[in-house]
Amino acid sequence: MFRLTICCLVLGAALAKPAEKASDKSANHAAASKSEMLHSQKTAIEVGESRGLSDEPQPLPKPTTNSTDLRQMTYYVLNNGQYFFTSTYYPNSNYPNNDYFSFVLTTSAGQGMRIYCDPFDVESHPTCDFDWLRLGSTKYCGSGTIYVMGAQFAVEFSSDSSVTRPGFYCLVNVP
Repeated sequence: MFRLTICCLVLGAALAKPAEKASDKSANHAAASKSEMLHSQKTAIEVGESRGLSDEPQPLPKPTTNSTDLRQMTYYVLNNGQYFFTSTYYPNSNYPNNDYFSFVLTTSAGQGMRIYCDPFDVESHPTCDFDWLRLGSTKYCGSGTIYVMGAQFAVEFSSDSSVTRPGFYCLVNVP
C-alpha cells in the first residue's frame, strides 16, 4: 500500500501543470494573438506548440503557399506519429467564404499514412462544386466521416462565396 501511495504521488507530481508565471501569460497571449492573426489571413492549419506528449497529435505548421500546382505546394515530410489539420476557425465557428489552402503530406520513410476526418461537415452538393476537401484525387463534401490510406496526399480545401458549415478536424497517423 505504501508503494502504491508513493507511485501515485510521484506520478501526480510529474503530470502536474506548473503555475503559470506572469511572463508566460504574456507569451501565451502573444501566441494566441498570432494564431488569431494567422486565421484572419485565411490560414487553415491549426498552429500551436508541441505539448511534449508523444501520444498526442501534433498540429501541422502553416502552409507557405496556396497553390494548386503540386510543384509549388508546401510539402510536409512526416515522421512516425500523429498530426492534425482543421478547417479555418474550427471548432469555434464555421469556415469563412472564399477560403482556400493546399499542401502535400508525405512520410519520411515512404511508409503509408492514414487520414481520418471526423467530424467532417462542409456544404453538400452531388458533384462537390461549391465547398470541398480534396485528399489525393478524391473530392469530399457534405457530412460524415472520411478515412483514407496512402503514402502521399495532396490536400486542398476550397469554399465558395456563399454557404459555410462547421468544417472538419483531420487526424493524420503515420505508424
